[in-house]
This record gives sequence, C-alpha cells and structure tokens, in this order.
Amino acid sequence: MKYVACYGDSLVQGFPFGSRYSWTAQVEKLTQIKMLNYGVCGDCCDDIIYRMRQYALPEYVHHVIFLGGANDILQGRRIEDISRDYKRVLEWCEEKQYSLCVVLPFISTEQALNRQLLNLRQEAEHICGGKAFLLDLQPAIGMDAGARFKAYVDGIHPKSQTYEAMGSYAAPLIWKWLKNEKEA
Repeated sequence: MKYVACYGDSLVQGFPFGSRYSWTAQVEKLTQIKMLNYGVCGDCCDDIIYRMRQYALPEYVHHVIFLGGANDILQGRRIEDISRDYKRVLEWCEEKQYSLCVVLPFISTEQALNRQLLNLRQEAEHICGGKAFLLDLQPAIGMDAGARFKAYVDGIHPKSQTYEAMGSYAAPLIWKWLKNEKEA
C-alpha cells in the first residue's frame, strides 16, 4: 500500500465537514492510496511547516502533499514571506528525501482576495515548478465566478460535493505522480 502525508489547512482537513469528507478521503476511496490527513483549520504556512518538522512521519511514508497560503493572505502576511515558506517546504522534503506535491491555492469568490491568491499561485509555480509535482484542483472547483459561487459554502471552503469532485479529479493525477516517482 502507498501512503501520502497530506499537510495543510482547512482545505486539506475538509472543513466544515471533517476529514472523512475531504478531497483526500475521496482520493483514498478511489485509489486505495492511504492519504494521511494532517490538515488543521486556520493554519498558516509557517504553522504547517512547524508541524511537519515537529512530528516524524512513519518510515513507510515517502510522499508529501502541501496545501497552504490562503490563511496567510487572510492574516495579512506578505507574498514574500509565504514564498519563503514554500522554499522551506521544498528544503525539508529534499532533506528528508520525500517526494513533494504542492497543491496550488484555490481561487475564492472574493475579488480582492483573488488578486493575492493568483499572485501566490504564480509564486508557487515559479518556486516549486520542476522541483515538486504541482497539482491544480481549480478545474474541479470551477474556473469562472459563477461556478466558484456554486462550489463554496462561504466563498472559500468547498461544499461536500465539491470536495468529492476535487478528490475524483485529483485521484488519477496523484496515482500517476506516485507511479512516475516509483519508476524514476
């Protein structure tokens, strides 16, 4: 069995429904990949990194998913500071010899927030491209404002059916990532 440690905020945890309804649970259901959900509501990237460094993963875990940044922006952290956190995640995974998947931040229904989220997405692609597998779940959520409005409970957190769609979209991509890593 393959295992993936999934670190992040409420968007990994599955808020407001809980981890059993998260997109990572749907991936696990469809692929039989054990998705270890370490998502914590409200965490900023530096909080997530602290948890990553603080607690040792089981020795059979060789793959890590990281999703963070929206809370940082909501807390007023600068993109430059969040970018440094993305670099720290890359360094930690390299040091521990973990294969890394970075999930790009999701676009919300809030225009002002979206400007910063789009900048962060570009920054994450720039920093992590070629060094980590980049996973963009936005197509499963919706690309246009109308689709995003229908996809979210509160403008940021997905509805349960959206989490399910995200997991269904992510499952073959994560499977391929793990398969390609094994062959490399």
